[in-house]
Amino acid sequence: MTHFLTIPINEDGIIFDPNIDGEIKAAAVPPFQFTDVFIYSHGWWNTASSAASEYNVFSIGFSKSLLPLIASAPTQVPRVTPAFSALSMGIHWPSMISENQDSVSNFFEATSFFTMQSRADTVGANAGYALLRLLIEARQGQPPLRVNMIGHSFGCRVVCSALESLVGDAATLSLANAVIAELNVVLLQGAMDTGSLAVGGQYGDVLPKFPNLRLLVTVSQNDKALGTWYPIAQNLAHLFHGPVPALGFAGPSGNLAIPMSDRLSLQAFPAPVPVQQGQFAVVDLTPLHIAHAEAWGDTGGWAGQHSDINLPEIYELLARFFGN
Repeated sequence: MTHFLTIPINEDGIIFDPNIDGEIKAAAVPPFQFTDVFIYSHGWWNTASSAASEYNVFSIGFSKSLLPLIASAPTQVPRVTPAFSALSMGIHWPSMISENQDSVSNFFEATSFFTMQSRADTVGANAGYALLRLLIEARQGQPPLRVNMIGHSFGCRVVCSALESLVGDAATLSLANAVIAELNVVLLQGAMDTGSLAVGGQYGDVLPKFPNLRLLVTVSQNDKALGTWYPIAQNLAHLFHGPVPALGFAGPSGNLAIPMSDRLSLQAFPAPVPVQQGQFAVVDLTPLHIAHAEAWGDTGGWAGQHSDINLPEIYELLARFFGN
């Protein structure tokens, strides 16, 4: 059995739902027998209605790939069993100037890049951290959980900021590493600097402090939003350091740099193989985006294929990452 909660959050990272504390505490113990928790965060330029629609599309598409693997467990997918049961939480944070899709102010949305970048970190550091802490504290004395976090674009900052804040809470971090059997994190086209996860980076404490963490990063050369516009925007903030490339375009740098030859190439066909490269893996979506470019008609747009994440092959990749 699975359940999906939508978590409304304001620009300061305050959770609007006054019942969320009780809801999570109730879900963490019997009669619920959740084996997995999924936490999703959308990126920039989403209203509440568009975020809800995207979560619906993503969760159904992802489930269609995951459920057949669960049915074949444990021989093919050792990390899940037929008893698999999930609690999913979709974070909605105000990533537009106005939630009114017809508002004139939204014509100036492109100018809010730095506001939304900072807001994503605030939402993660406050609300994302609070959700994780509630879940971890409520789960004490129960069977360990798998916690799976998926972010897209600025949503990757929400996810990483939540984990970085958890690292800063020593007592909860210790409990987390006891309660969470496995922490799986997927950063889809991350709108963050290439060195963010490396030692000394903005989220540089995450990998060393979670020994049970498995991290999957996607990149694409067809992602114009990250390949073209992200460095230009960041150059405005780092005038004396030059353009800063994005993680979702160039891949990780610093001590996490992975040569192009060692990255997993996700072809459109056949279906992707299980991800089994240890704690950290980078998947190049460029061949897949090229294969789907004509059908999606997105390569000529200003963002390129930045938001082309609702593809069967990507769902299959994620299902196999979480299951293997």
